Amino acid sequence: MQKLLALASTIEKEREFRHGFDGLYNVKYSLITNDILSEVGSFIPECIVVYIEGAMRQKLFSMIDFREDDRFKDVPMLLVADEKDREIFSTNVIPGAAYELPEYSSMESIRTAIDRLMISSGRKKHILVVDDDLVALKVVKGYLERQFKVTCVKSGAQALKFLEKQFPDCILLDCYMPEMDGPTTLKKIRIMDKGGTVPVVFLTGNSEKDMVMRSLSLHPSGFLLKPVNQGELIDKLSELV
Repeated sequence: MQKLLALASTIEKEREFRHGFDGLYNVKYSLITNDILSEVGSFIPECIVVYIEGAMRQKLFSMIDFREDDRFKDVPMLLVADEKDREIFSTNVIPGAAYELPEYSSMESIRTAIDRLMISSGRKKHILVVDDDLVALKVVKGYLERQFKVTCVKSGAQALKFLEKQFPDCILLDCYMPEMDGPTTLKKIRIMDKGGTVPVVFLTGNSEKDMVMRSLSLHPSGFLLKPVNQGELIDKLSELV
């Protein structure tokens, strides 16, 4: 099910969105007056629909911060508002909307516009690969880079530093690494503000069954045996993202 983020400036419109979108998309909702970044967490949508009523710059601060975040800059946005509010929004929120509809548009028109934006966006899902083995990193990146955006780091510490700035759609995490192993790294990820829901798949060797047992309480999204099979890897990621 495709991921949609629905943002509204009024409770009434949020309720209308819930009625019109539930069951059709994997949707996350937020009021624009709230802290959108905190509410969205690690959820990376394929489209954002925004309803604005009574737009003023001070009411758009949360929206401005959200749109400037690297994770959401390239996600296509549909703006539903009257002409005056669309002008204020586009002046202050950058990047702006990819498509606009008047405030009285029907839910059917909104859903049609969302579907078209999702089809045309072509945003690659972002995968973070964490492994101290440079050869393994190169192999996995080669398997994925045609279909996904891939970032590679060589340690758990580097992964945590990267995640302070942005969260990927999925993390591939080596079980055995010096200084900070996979389970320890995942434990630290899970207590981060946006780390509770990101899918994490462990890359493990035959001799690492003890680490697998340590990892189960951290709720990973699966395990793949190294050396990783490309078909199994692609299939697993397709399930998760």
